[in-house]
Amino acid sequence: YYKDQDIKNEMSMVVKAGNLIFLRGQTGFTLEGGFTGLGDAAAQADQAMRNVKTLLEEVGSRMEHICKITTYITDRAYREPVYQVIGRHLGDIAPVGTGLIVNGLALPEMLVEIDIDAMIPA
Repeated sequence: YYKDQDIKNEMSMVVKAGNLIFLRGQTGFTLEGGFTGLGDAAAQADQAMRNVKTLLEEVGSRMEHICKITTYITDRAYREPVYQVIGRHLGDIAPVGTGLIVNGLALPEMLVEIDIDAMIPA
């Protein structure tokens, strides 16, 4: 997935296990492979959450079925702008969540990554 890296492993964008949905960490990359928000953590979070919505809908789930969100940021200063964007996308949805500040992500331009676990209602 990362053009300049020679890593020999494939990952799915979504894994469906029964009615559970596990999304690959979403970043500023669009689902078509472009990158949004160079140097802008909020813009990257917005793209990540738009990806989440699309991927969930493709497997029969929706944003309101999110159970857990894990947010990785590379600088504490990004916390408020990133969480504002996430909150705008989630609205009244209140999943459990964990936020982590990490030294870096897969590529230096990536400032935020968002993991989602969701379900498909019976």
